[in-house]
Amino acid sequence: MDALRGAPGGVSAAAGLVLFLLAGAVMASEPANASGGIQLDLQIESLLREDLEARGLSTQVQWTPAGLSLEMRAERVQFPEPLGTLRQLRVECGDLRIGRAEIRCDAARLWGDAGDLHLHGARVGLRWGREAGEFALAGAWPGWYGASGDFRVHRDSARGWDVRADLEGIDLAALAASPRLPLELPVQLGDGAADLALRWRQHGHSMATLVVHDLAFSDDLGLQAGEELDGQLRVSGDAGGWDVDAAVTKGVVFVDPWFVDLDAEGPVKLEALGVVADGDGMALRARSLAMEYGEAASLTGQGLAFSPERGLDGRFRGEVAALGVIYDSLLSPWLVGTALGELDAAGRLGGEIELEASAPRYARVAWSGVEAQDRRGRFGVSGARGELDWSDTVPGGPGRVGFEGAHLYGLPFDAFTARVRTRPQGLELLEATEIPILDGGLRVQAFSVQQTDTGPDVQFQGGIRAISLEALTGVLGWPRFSGQVAGMIPRVRLEDGDLNVDGRLLVQVFDGEVVLRDVYIHDLFGYAPELGLSTQIQRLDLELVTRAFDFGRIQGRLSGHVNDLVMVDWSPVHMDLELMTPMDDPGRRRISQRAVENITELGGGLQAAASSIFLRFFENFSYRRLGFRCELRGDVCTASGVADRPDGGFVLVQGGGLPQIQVIGYNRRVDWPELIDRLATIQAGDGPVVQ
Repeated sequence: MDALRGAPGGVSAAAGLVLFLLAGAVMASEPANASGGIQLDLQIESLLREDLEARGLSTQVQWTPAGLSLEMRAERVQFPEPLGTLRQLRVECGDLRIGRAEIRCDAARLWGDAGDLHLHGARVGLRWGREAGEFALAGAWPGWYGASGDFRVHRDSARGWDVRADLEGIDLAALAASPRLPLELPVQLGDGAADLALRWRQHGHSMATLVVHDLAFSDDLGLQAGEELDGQLRVSGDAGGWDVDAAVTKGVVFVDPWFVDLDAEGPVKLEALGVVADGDGMALRARSLAMEYGEAASLTGQGLAFSPERGLDGRFRGEVAALGVIYDSLLSPWLVGTALGELDAAGRLGGEIELEASAPRYARVAWSGVEAQDRRGRFGVSGARGELDWSDTVPGGPGRVGFEGAHLYGLPFDAFTARVRTRPQGLELLEATEIPILDGGLRVQAFSVQQTDTGPDVQFQGGIRAISLEALTGVLGWPRFSGQVAGMIPRVRLEDGDLNVDGRLLVQVFDGEVVLRDVYIHDLFGYAPELGLSTQIQRLDLELVTRAFDFGRIQGRLSGHVNDLVMVDWSPVHMDLELMTPMDDPGRRRISQRAVENITELGGGLQAAASSIFLRFFENFSYRRLGFRCELRGDVCTASGVADRPDGGFVLVQGGGLPQIQVIGYNRRVDWPELIDRLATIQAGDGPVVQ
């Protein structure tokens, strides 16, 4: 009865039962050589043998001049799972041959009903070596799961089971729906067929090749799906180790959030050598691993081991030859919602990493020709290159990073290279470096990044070497004006996603100075970055200012401040603004008729108080003082000027001398976006044409 244990499929199990009953019949009565024929009937109510139970058994053996024949029936036979119960079993053999060494039937036929599987006269050949306990079964596949082909099962006491099968056209959806499948799939299979070539040896080298055609699958939520997939799986080896070779060569796959088009990007291949499962199969070891993603990327691994308790051990090496393909298909879905979620990327990179209990112990990476451009235009880098090595115990060796060019919100950076070194928890700059910006630059005296329990701690010390405002305003698309920006930056901190700048930046512009302090940026590369700062404005030359912005000529000086400025997505939502003529300014104070008209147009509700004769015949007017205050909260600016009036108005331009003019505002609540639109209209030349 040991011959039945482990026999594949209902056909071989039924054949094993036939041979068992036949052996009993032969031992009960040796055949007589008679011309008239002899018939032997054997009736067994039930049979219980190890893991097999049969009821309602009957066997009929006939010796006739034409030869020996056998017919056997069973009402019900209970096989081990997943075979289950076979009802109305019937076996016919018209060429039964019995000898001292073996019993065989080369043309047996089987009938039976297993519920979802049926036998309708399936043809098989049977052989039993009586002395050696050898068992052999061969025949055509009975059409189960839409497949065709043949199989062979052989067993002897010395070598155990040897199973061979060559099947074509397996209906994968039908197979997946079968209750006999020993695992539950996380998806539902649609279309798809497979071919199988199997040779399994109980004690020896085994091999199986599965080729899949036009497979489609999906899950109930639509988070996993595939169409028109072609692939191959080949497994070979023995208890000492298995080699696995798998490839998906055609079709498209979506596994949330990743989408892979194999037709466009190339096949995905995997090869694992020397795979051994330990214990209950949850722990695995492999001598080596190799993966390929088309021509875009490859990964190799050596000395691999995994267990749920410990994690992953091994050494890995990877190469990315087409960063754009890897970014679009694998990285960008994972980075959605971050600063790096919308890039056009290209370039090459490679490296290696050593893992111990899933924790990195050593890593090295090098990259060249890397391009990364934010699709929203916020930042970008071109020609990036570098190399770094890292250890979890000691500082790494000297490395380098650099690029050929970059930009940040329109601000361009020229080529630079810096020497850096990794530390177990961070990165540090090895020597002072300057990043060129137009005709100046960003001087970096010290820079480090240290990973902490609350996130990265960024330390920066440096300054800005004088950058020409004429060049800077040109590349930013602003009205061109002269001056320069410079300053010291004693410290920059990045904490919980917020960038805070200590120190002050000095902007020398319009023959005056603007000092920036308390600068911070929250969510710098997010969808709505928030900038905060305060400024002190000292003695700007209004003639230079109005000439740069083509606003109409104003002579004099302007001082003031912008306190607690907050900009969300680079639009002001909060500030306290004050711009006034300095009380101690001794210079000439004149304003052109065009400037008066533009101020009036800009304010909407403002009025220019002067005689129409003066406005008609005079180009310039003297003024005593001008100024504007704004408390911005959201989109509303609460306005005031250099003086208040009893009628509720406020003075923006206070006349002095003859002819005298005053600009008075009466609307204290000004719509800020509308004010900016009016300024843009004036600068575009669509405002007043009075000179």
